[in-house]
Amino acid sequence: MKFKSTVPKDDEGIPIVNLVDVLFLLIVFFMVSTVLSYDKGMGVKLPETASGSGRISNKGVSVLVNRDGKVFVDGAEVAIDQIGAKVKERQKIGGTNVILKSDRDTRYQSIATVMDRLLEVGISDLSLPVIEKGGGQ
Repeated sequence: MKFKSTVPKDDEGIPIVNLVDVLFLLIVFFMVSTVLSYDKGMGVKLPETASGSGRISNKGVSVLVNRDGKVFVDGAEVAIDQIGAKVKERQKIGGTNVILKSDRDTRYQSIATVMDRLLEVGISDLSLPVIEKGGGQ
């Protein structure tokens, strides 16, 4: 008995598997190289000064106080009495510098309360960013 040997023919087309691999690598590259900023969508307008005090590093824990007095630590809303513990927890991941941002219309008492809570837990490395007049954010 004679059997026919059948060899499957390769479909000549675009090799999709290779393109998916390349696409996956591009996605991973952009995810790793993207700098995340937690407070971009909060609509905070930083105060302006006549002369900037130099560049402040964005590395560290971001604490934001909006005009309503709500406090956000790295983008997540935090109760006022839990700010110190949350910032200490985030410092283990993001670095020791704490960047305290507030809206120009925020009541000073709200900012002072947040600073007091941070000082109570031993956080003294604070940065207060501002915008130089004539510059933009």
